[in-house]
Amino acid sequence: MFMGQYEHTIDTKGRIIIPAKYRNELGDTFVITKGLDGCLFIYPSQEWIDFADKLMGLSSSQNTRRLQRQFLSKAMEVTTDKQGRILIPGLLRESAGLEKDVVFLGMMNRIEVWDKERLKAEEEIEKTAGLDEAMDELGISL
Repeated sequence: MFMGQYEHTIDTKGRIIIPAKYRNELGDTFVITKGLDGCLFIYPSQEWIDFADKLMGLSSSQNTRRLQRQFLSKAMEVTTDKQGRILIPGLLRESAGLEKDVVFLGMMNRIEVWDKERLKAEEEIEKTAGLDEAMDELGISL
């Protein structure tokens, strides 16, 4: 399970070091794709297969096609180099606004990759969004 938060920087070639805590579970090759809310998602290979199977098993509709387009058409398999870095493709860097300072967030079965400033803005929204109300709505108690 992925958890925790780690900050790194992207080099001028678009490469970034995957946090050491995540590397073992990810393996050498994994999938990166456009995520939600302005971030990227990283999935270990088996988690990606499971997710893609869910998307392919949906009945055909406009919403299904949108979801498939969102995640499948932007997905790219990446491999770490000897230093534990990956090259984030330009299309994905651009879609998530990744320029220099990046934050990795462990999200159980996947990792989110955020531009540091974009994540700060998202966290400000979350502060005012009433997390306690959301938990109540979802039936989650502590």
